[in-house]
Amino acid sequence: MADDKHVVSRVLVPLDGSDEAQRALLPALRVAQTLDCPIELVTVYDPVNGRWARDLDDIAEQLPYDQVEVAVVGAGWPGEVIAEMAGENPGTLLCMSAQHRDEVDRLVLGSVSAHLLRTSRAPTLVVGPGYQLSRLPRRYERLVVCLDGSDRAETALAVATTWARLFATEVELVHVASPTENSANLEALGAGLSRAADALADDGVQASATLLTGDNPAASIAELLQSRPAALALTATHGRTGLTRLLLGSVTTELLTRSPTPVLVAPVT
Repeated sequence: MADDKHVVSRVLVPLDGSDEAQRALLPALRVAQTLDCPIELVTVYDPVNGRWARDLDDIAEQLPYDQVEVAVVGAGWPGEVIAEMAGENPGTLLCMSAQHRDEVDRLVLGSVSAHLLRTSRAPTLVVGPGYQLSRLPRRYERLVVCLDGSDRAETALAVATTWARLFATEVELVHVASPTENSANLEALGAGLSRAADALADDGVQASATLLTGDNPAASIAELLQSRPAALALTATHGRTGLTRLLLGSVTTELLTRSPTPVLVAPVT
C-alpha cells in the first residue's frame, strides 16, 4: 500500500495571469487524469499589482477534464494563501511554473515560488524554463530519481516508491559520478545503486540503476531526460531559510533550469 504521507488526492495549480504560470497546466492535468483526482486552479486577487488570473473560468473550461475546480481568493499575499490552501489537505500536490532566469541563464525563483518550495512539507511538481511542451506524454511512464549519495536518498526513495505505485511507473535511479573517480569507486557506486534498485524491486517496484559520469550533474541528468520522453524527474532537498539557491542546492536549481520534463521536488522532513 502507498505511504499515505505521499498519496495525491488533489492537484493545486497557482495562476497569476501570466503565460509562464499556465505552462504548469498540462503536466498537472496529466497527473490528475492518471490519478482520477480533482485539479484546482487558484488565483489570488491583487488589484494593487494587477497580478491575478482574470479568466480563470475560461481556462478551466478549456481543459479536457471533468474534475476542474477554480478558486479566486480575495486578499492576502499569494505565497501565504497558496501555502495555506495546500496545507489544508495533506493529499495536495502543488504544481507550479518557475520560469525566471538571470543574466547567466540560471533559474531565479520569484518570492512566491521560493516561499512555497521552502515551506511545503509535501512534494511539489515544478515546471522549469527548460520544459518542452512538445514532450507532454499521454501518461508518465518513468520516474527518474536523482541520487547524490547524501541523506536525502531516503526521502527520494520513499517518494519514488509511492509514486511508482500510484502511477504504475518504472523507477530509474541515477547518480552522476565525477569523471575523476577511480574504477574501484565507480564500481562501488554502481553496486550501491543496484542494491537500491533491487530493494525497490523486492518492494514490488520495477526499478533500474544508471550510473553516469560528468563534471556537471544537472547537465548530465538533463541530457538523460532528453532520451526519456515519458518521464518525470524526482529530487529531494532540505527545506532551509535564506537564499533560494541555498534552499534548493546548486544541482537542483540547475536541474530545474535545464530539465525538459517536470521535476518533483521532495522536501526532507
